[in-house]
Amino acid sequence: MSKTTMGVNVDGHAVDAVYELVVGVDVRRSGAYDDPGKTRMRRQLYAVLDRAFDRAGVPLRGVHREDRGDGVLATVAPTVPPSRILGVWVTEVHEQLRQSNIGLTMPLGLRIGLHVGPVTHDAQGVSGHAVDLACRLTDADAARRLLERDRADLVVVVSDSLYREVVRHGGRFVDPEHYAPARLRLKDDEVPAWLRLPGRPRPAPVSDHGEPPSDGPATGEPAGGGTSGGRDTGGGADGGAAGTGGTGRAADPADGDTGPAAGINVAGDFSVHHDNTYTAPVRIGRTIGGGHRG
Repeated sequence: MSKTTMGVNVDGHAVDAVYELVVGVDVRRSGAYDDPGKTRMRRQLYAVLDRAFDRAGVPLRGVHREDRGDGVLATVAPTVPPSRILGVWVTEVHEQLRQSNIGLTMPLGLRIGLHVGPVTHDAQGVSGHAVDLACRLTDADAARRLLERDRADLVVVVSDSLYREVVRHGGRFVDPEHYAPARLRLKDDEVPAWLRLPGRPRPAPVSDHGEPPSDGPATGEPAGGGTSGGRDTGGGADGGAAGTGGTGRAADPADGDTGPAAGINVAGDFSVHHDNTYTAPVRIGRTIGGGHRG
């Protein structure tokens, strides 16, 4: 029997598919970089990813990686728990990205798509439906819109099966309540998926059907909470994630709950009225230490 390495035998032919986690990474607005800028961008991209793998305890020998010019396609060996990638690694990518973007006039923005499934390795790289889906999740319009609408630098898109098999069970830095459900229109299909903005509460729904995305607040603060000066500023009025109705539970399409209709995330004064008649409690300012500040 021929010896194999990463799913390829000594003759360079593909062997049986291996069940692996597939990670797609794309750079936001890569066409806006000039040639010297692309070189600097790629250097920053690989530094962010490599440091994240190292700090997450993922050996690079367990990661197959292919360069895509303005991004990276990677598969992670089955010996690495998917929860480590979804939790510690994603957290480290976010932190490394924040640190490396300090002072940049054009901060690096990333879209990361993840799926798990059978992957076939050959002498040229990897292939399979799992690879195709991860790449298409990475390139989904909803991910692009969410980055712009919420003024974020990192969005993570996971397949529905990966969410149900791994994310919803939680784990170290795996926060299922921070994922928002969505239906994404991909190249040749429409699929359910889950979106997350690391370091922020659960994002509000974003359309992937051609409607213009809603603008963020005029104050320049990220919509749906986020970071300001490195601090997390989002969250529901009762401490729950935005869009969860304060329950801390993400909506599940299988339960018939398709969005955060019950939860409202506000960053200042809030009231709801109709024809000057208030139809909901009025909240002005925020409560601090048992007192009120107007």
